[in-house]
Amino acid sequence: MPPSAPKLRYDPGTPVAPGDRIGGARRVASGPGTYVRGGNVYASSAGRLKLSSPGADGSSASSNPTVSVELFGNKRRASSQVLSVGTIVLGRIARIETRAAYVEIVASAGFEGDPGGALRESHSGMIRREDVRSGVSEEVEMRESFLPGDVVLARIVSLGDARRYGLSTAEGELGVVRAVSASSGQEMRPLNWKEMVCPMTGVKEMRKCARPAAEGGGTTAGPMATPIKKG
Repeated sequence: MPPSAPKLRYDPGTPVAPGDRIGGARRVASGPGTYVRGGNVYASSAGRLKLSSPGADGSSASSNPTVSVELFGNKRRASSQVLSVGTIVLGRIARIETRAAYVEIVASAGFEGDPGGALRESHSGMIRREDVRSGVSEEVEMRESFLPGDVVLARIVSLGDARRYGLSTAEGELGVVRAVSASSGQEMRPLNWKEMVCPMTGVKEMRKCARPAAEGGGTTAGPMATPIKKG
């Protein structure tokens, strides 16, 4: 670590998830696995935070130290060309409307033989009410399925228009994998496919959860949810 390291929200080596705010863009440069928005640097992939001296890795010409995210395992960084119908993606809910949730797609999740990885740039996606879960779409309440800031796994079901991809979380293995309690600010854990609970307060909140590993699903829901192939 550089001797005069800037103050970050997370220490180097700490696991981070897509959308985690790392620090101010005036103090650190954005490296691989991160992006800048609104004057702050955010993680765009799941991995461990790395802080490099200015120019140490050649990723930035800035005089500030560079923050980057080292992917877990041997995953590669994906390009936008890998996104196609059927691809599983990782994203963060940006906003909710009555009939749709809008998603910032930041990574290809690595299902079905694709090692996945962070995208070089984020993309927009939309989950329509009828694509949230299996069943009658009129019964789905969007704000009981997702809230802004939630991290979700979703499948691309259409290329949509020029602005965003069509996404679905209808499969059991798809849905919210990371969410923060509105009452405590603590990260919640899934109870079942439609509820999460704050481990500090015990308060439950409604979500369309990715199937917890305890139920035999293909994902491990939690802060560093990593999709795996079914055996």
